[in-house]
Amino acid sequence: MSHSQYKCQVQGKESYIDNLFVIFSQSYLMNQVKEYHKEKGHSNKNRVKLLELGCYNGRVMQFMTQQMIFVNYTGIDVTQKYLAHSPVARRKDVTLLCEDVTQGLTVADGSQDMIISSEVLEHINPEDLPGVIQTLYNKLKVGGRICVAFPMNTRDKMYHDLSKEKGLGHVNFPVYEDFIKLCENTGFTFHHYDSGFSLK
Repeated sequence: MSHSQYKCQVQGKESYIDNLFVIFSQSYLMNQVKEYHKEKGHSNKNRVKLLELGCYNGRVMQFMTQQMIFVNYTGIDVTQKYLAHSPVARRKDVTLLCEDVTQGLTVADGSQDMIISSEVLEHINPEDLPGVIQTLYNKLKVGGRICVAFPMNTRDKMYHDLSKEKGLGHVNFPVYEDFIKLCENTGFTFHHYDSGFSLK
């Protein structure tokens, strides 16, 4: 699905808070890629094959390049107009695809070292989520890793209420414990969990 529709975008205005949130979320993804890159012994000649789901305009690739993190990048978003204005569209190490993950992806199975996604899964209907997780699992190489960041609840506490966030296109706030179980039942091995930032 597409990158989160922030209120500032819907209203056609730039917001300092929303842009600060983007920096936080993109920095988290970049750090995870950097750690995986180092852990697996990749280099600029042996690059991580990275897929980003809900890539907006591929800006995380631009940010990573500025931080000297080089990957072979596939960005996927459901909204063509975002991809059409990508600052990285002409790079030889970038592929941009306009696809809906709930309908499957044309990326070859077993082709990606790592998948990242931020602020996307809350836009996917609950009944579609198991199929999406299976699709992402299929795209990874053996030993590959997925890193997803999105608002969620826990069995003990409800942090997010769908009735209050419909205007943002949110349709699903998975319960953390259930999400981990879904991923493990799909075939993933749990690596670690970070409880992160919150901006109001």
